[in-house]
Formats: sequence, structure tokens, C-alpha cells
Amino acid sequence: MKWERNSLITDKDLDLFNEYHTKKQSDWYNNQFHLSGYCGSINDPNGLVFFDSKYFIFMQNCPFSIYHYNKSWALYTTKDFINYQYEGITLTPSNDYDKHGVFSGSARVNDKGEMEIYYTGNIEFNDVERTSYTLRALIDLKEKLVSKELLFECDLKKYTGHFRDPVVFEKHNKLFMINGAQTIDKKGVLAVHEFVDNKWEFKNQVELDKNFEQNSYMVECPNYFKIDESEFVFACFEQDASLKDGSHFVQYRKVDFQENGSFSFLSDLRKIDLGFDFYAPQVFSNTADRKIMLGWLGNSRSNPFPKELTTWSNNLTVPRKLSEVNNNLYQYPIEEMNNLRTSEINSKSGLFNYENGTVELLADNIANKDFEIKIKSDNKQIIISNKNKQFIVDRSKMDYNDEVELPSVINFEDLKINSLRILIDRSCMEIFINNGEHAISVRTFIINHKVVESDLKESQVYQLKGYNIEWNNTLFKNVTNKK
Repeated sequence: MKWERNSLITDKDLDLFNEYHTKKQSDWYNNQFHLSGYCGSINDPNGLVFFDSKYFIFMQNCPFSIYHYNKSWALYTTKDFINYQYEGITLTPSNDYDKHGVFSGSARVNDKGEMEIYYTGNIEFNDVERTSYTLRALIDLKEKLVSKELLFECDLKKYTGHFRDPVVFEKHNKLFMINGAQTIDKKGVLAVHEFVDNKWEFKNQVELDKNFEQNSYMVECPNYFKIDESEFVFACFEQDASLKDGSHFVQYRKVDFQENGSFSFLSDLRKIDLGFDFYAPQVFSNTADRKIMLGWLGNSRSNPFPKELTTWSNNLTVPRKLSEVNNNLYQYPIEEMNNLRTSEINSKSGLFNYENGTVELLADNIANKDFEIKIKSDNKQIIISNKNKQFIVDRSKMDYNDEVELPSVINFEDLKINSLRILIDRSCMEIFINNGEHAISVRTFIINHKVVESDLKESQVYQLKGYNIEWNNTLFKNVTNKK
């Protein structure tokens, strides 16, 4: 059967999904400690929340395809970020408000102790014109049930229909919502709503890039969060440019959110991850002791597809703890990631042999000196180097190359590197510089890589294991409540 872009998902499809999953599990490129879908493509992390003593990690999932079709939400739960339960496909297109895609959104625990989900329903009139609806949902894991209700439609007098990705938060003893939006004149903005008299009212429109013009035609996947008393907002800026020329980056600002729904900006606009393979991050809404962020280790501007990837594509990043240092956001793998280490690997003349495509390198006291690190198979390699104060990732000698979707040589210029931590998985890596001052997400495609070659003197290399995942090939029932 040929699946269409907006084919509905039913229980009859579960056997097909199991077939896709089996092939995915045997694929070398299938990452071992980066979450992906049971099958099909994934992108944005959604609904990150701590509830019922578990961390809930939803993600957009298109189970039929490696492309962005049939957008739904898959769900993992975990208590320790090492052992995961894949709960199944939860939110799916099911009504007149989301039948062309369950787009991104967030989750929170309300005053009643319920976990409530806010998301965007996509409706397409034709190949160009569309509208969107903002909906609320409750989920019952025991009964495998999602209950939805409509909140409001996009105001097509203000916006083009590209209006999505609601994030709900409290401040000034009020409940607010921000959405990414595109104005009628094709400008990317944030739309602010407030919950008043049991309904959502438009409050304000914000140019997050004020004084730092991005020429963005859309802003999407916003997030608001606090670190102690500091407030931050980040969002994804879509621009009409190639990936190599700087399109589609995630940027943030320190802000003061006002009661009227406006922002006072307390910092410049800055990138949160320097890599081309990073998008749509979200922070857990209610982990008071620390702020944990997950991102899509990919990009909506980039779709590289080696011939081996036929039943799945894309991953999330590892969980990263956010901290504030001199008004800047630092990010570093959460402490639980250390539990992936199974043994330290000894060097043989600067060569470190590892297994299963999973390894970690740490180095200190670099003092911005020149170095070169190679991740190698028998005849392919990726080179990470610092030469003449230029930090460079060279992907030109991989098994799969695509200059448009995966620019081969990425020059990050002078990052003044003193320490380095690199988490390497089967087909991606995450680089952390100076204890989280900079982060770089990178997709890689080398079959059977197994050697790290490094000329760094003060370094440690660890064999890593993968996540332990209990799989459930399940489809939740979706119902819509009428007001």
C-alpha cells in the first residue's frame, strides 16, 4: 500500500511498524544512546515534563516514513535517563482540527495535579494556504487514551496560518502562552496569549530579534524557562538561505517577561548550539532543581538520507543541563550520562579502540593549542581539529556525503578551547567545549567506526553502552471532547 502524506494511523498499521522497527534495529546507523522513534522519522522533542515520578519525553514522529508525513507524537518515559519505556504513539491526527498533522507543543502539571498537553493542529487548504488550531489534551497511560479539546484557531487576519508550538507558563500569578508565528507580511514573531475568564485571549506580539534583524520569515518552537530568577526565551528562526549560509538556527535571549505580555531584553540574541544539526530544543517544564534540555539532533532545513536509512531517520540529543554563566547559557550532559561508561580505554600510541560505535573522549588543559582527533573505520574518517586558532569539523571523508544537507567542512573559528568532551554514537556526536560554554551537534555517517586517534596529551576515553529500552508497539486511542 502507498501511504499518502496525511494518511491516518490505525491499529492495522502496527504489523508494518514492527517490520520497520526490526529493520531499524539491525541498521548500523541506528544510534544507541540517542532517542529515535519506534520507526519512521522523528523531529521536535515535545511535552517535556516530570509527572508521576517519571520524566515524559514526547517527540514528533512520522511512523510511515523517513519524511515529514503523518505527524504524530511518540512517547518515552524514564526515571533515570538510562532505562526507558517506549509507551507507543500517543497523539495522532484524529479530528477536524488536527487531521493534517499533530504539530509540536508542550506539557505542564496544572493545579489539579493533571498533566496537560498543549499542541498545534495543522489544517491544509491546499499546497500553500493553511490554518492551525491550538488544542489541549490529557493522556491516560493505563487506558492508552488521549482526550482532546479545541482552544482557539489561528487569527488569519494577523497570521498566515503558520502559527504553532504553544508553550504555557505562569508568571505574575497568571497563565500565559507563547506561539511561534508568521505575520501576514511574512515576518517571524512570537504571539502571546493570556488565560482570562476561562479562555485564551491575545495579549501581545513580540519580535524576539529586535535590534538583531534575522530576516526570518517564521519563528517556531519557542520556549520560556527560568534559571533561578533569570528568565530566558529561545526560538528557531527560519530564513531564506542555505544551511551552510546560516539558515535555521536556534537563538536565545535573557528577558524580563512583563505582565502585559511584552519582553524587556536583557541580552543580545545568541546561538544556543553552534552546529548545523540542532533544532527545536525544549526544556522540562517543572524540574525545579535543574533545567534539562533536549533538542532535535537534526534540522528542518536538512534531510540527509543514506541508502541504508529506509525505515527510520533522526534522533534527539542527550539530555543537557542548562546553567547561567555571565548572562550566557552553558549546557552540559546531565550527570546521569556518566552511567553509560562501562570502562576506560587505554591508548596504544594515541589510538583508542572501541566497540559498538559508542565512545566518549574528554580532555583538559588544552590552552587553545593545536590538536587533531580522528574518528575512524578501516577506510573512512571524521577529523576534529584546532589549528591556528580555527576549530574545524571535517566530514568530507565519510561513507555518505551531501554538501547541501551535510556541509563537509565546518569552521567555527576561534573558540579558545581549554577543555573538550565528545559523545560519539553510531551516526552522530555531541561536542562540548569549556565545560559547556559551547555545544556543537553533528550528524555523521561512517559505517563500523571503531577507532579514536588523538594527539591530545591529557585525555580520557571511555567505552559507552547504549540505553536500555523496553519497546511497546502501541497506538493510543484519540477522542475529542466537545465544548
